[in-house]
Amino acid sequence: MILFKDIINTAFNLFDDPDISEKYYSDPVGFQQEMLEFLLIGKNKFLYPTAITDQLNYIDKPQGQIEIIDGNGSNIYALESTPHTEAVFSYRINDELVFGSYDRDNNSVTFPRNVEAGEICSVAWFYAGAFTSTFENCFRSDLPINAIMEKIKTILAYALCSAWADKEVGRAIEVRNILTDHDFKMYSPANSADAKVRWRNQMNKDMDTLVSELNWRIFSEPKGGTRFGK
Repeated sequence: MILFKDIINTAFNLFDDPDISEKYYSDPVGFQQEMLEFLLIGKNKFLYPTAITDQLNYIDKPQGQIEIIDGNGSNIYALESTPHTEAVFSYRINDELVFGSYDRDNNSVTFPRNVEAGEICSVAWFYAGAFTSTFENCFRSDLPINAIMEKIKTILAYALCSAWADKEVGRAIEVRNILTDHDFKMYSPANSADAKVRWRNQMNKDMDTLVSELNWRIFSEPKGGTRFGK
């Protein structure tokens, strides 16, 4: 099994965007939900070897919940739902994002300050899902399955970034197309279209390199590629 959360966290380290960093730390649930869309789109960029990519059709679906809590002067509140063991959490007081913590033993959350009567706090938890295949039937028994699954996870992280960049490039080009010549000279972010295209191309190139390395790893083992999938 490869958790979507782990792929998304790996992809985060490939970004160089302050808005991405801000959301990753302040709103983990919102970040995971947003990036899940790009992961599911990006996985279709991972085309071979098909013995592996076919296994990516077996998915554990996402789940989550938001609980709204009336303040009572405490900073600790018990939850009614039981979050998934791999869930991430986002916390709010009066609709403002804050940092908090979750105690699984007591199924409770702790806010950074007391939430007074008349105030409202909330906690959202979200489990993004997973690719459920163990890939055990894809390879010979002598291949290091954990190392190969790590490689697959990294390839999917680059695929996620590529899908995200596709959307960002489209946005940047739309902005550039509606600007006048004078606006274009004054509005430097429009120039980011070229930078985003270069970044996307680099993500695609790096992903292709990783896929080639994975294929080479499988087919160049001492017993030969003819036993791939046996």
